[in-house]
Amino acid sequence: MSGRTMHKRRAFTLVEVMIVAICLALLLGPIFLVLRSGTKTSLKGMMRIETTLEARRVIKQVYADLKMACFPLPYNSVYNFDNVMQTGGVPPHNTYKFMSFPIHQKMENIFSSQLSGVNYRDVAEITYRVEEGKDPDNPFLTLFRDESFGGKVNTRVLSDKINFFEIKPIMLQPYGKNQFYFLVTLQLIDALHPSELKGKTAGTKLDELQRDVILADFFDVVYPEYFHAAWNQVRVNPNWHSQIRQPEAVAGP
Repeated sequence: MSGRTMHKRRAFTLVEVMIVAICLALLLGPIFLVLRSGTKTSLKGMMRIETTLEARRVIKQVYADLKMACFPLPYNSVYNFDNVMQTGGVPPHNTYKFMSFPIHQKMENIFSSQLSGVNYRDVAEITYRVEEGKDPDNPFLTLFRDESFGGKVNTRVLSDKINFFEIKPIMLQPYGKNQFYFLVTLQLIDALHPSELKGKTAGTKLDELQRDVILADFFDVVYPEYFHAAWNQVRVNPNWHSQIRQPEAVAGP
């Protein structure tokens, strides 16, 4: 009898097991929620850093191209800022086309031989275009950069997280003097679950953050050096050292 009594004392009843299970659930539940919340916050933080760095790379490229934007000098010395850039498309699928001095080409590829009589400077044709991405699950737009130079077209995808992109020519009059600029607006967007935002954000400029949305909002003002160098001079006459040669016509991408 004493052995049976000791055996019964070592066993657990169903009620005791249930009480232990409930206590463990009460303890582990909050811990699981804290861990889940911490993981989600960490993912959002990493995504925010990645999106911000990508936006900085895009705005830096756009700034460099617009800074070196150029156009053929007119012989009548009448300069029109609208001639620097051609815009097309229907928002948000905008296109911007202009000529720019290439910054990644060798010197001998830019300047022609002086023995030719005219010391042409070869320039590149830059096109920025916003289009729908190829991934059907990605609700955001894609920004392409096409550079035509030397009979070739180099196409790069700058970002597939475009929510809004615009290059706007503007004129300011500080102290009564005309100054021409390009105003660049860029919004990159990402989310933990991008498919949930399909058709809700792309192409519409956001003024505030939505839940679980990472937004990189950038603005920049670009001062086109070449245009102002001609604009601020009195009757700059083109000569054999100031002529630019437009890129050859090539098939589009």
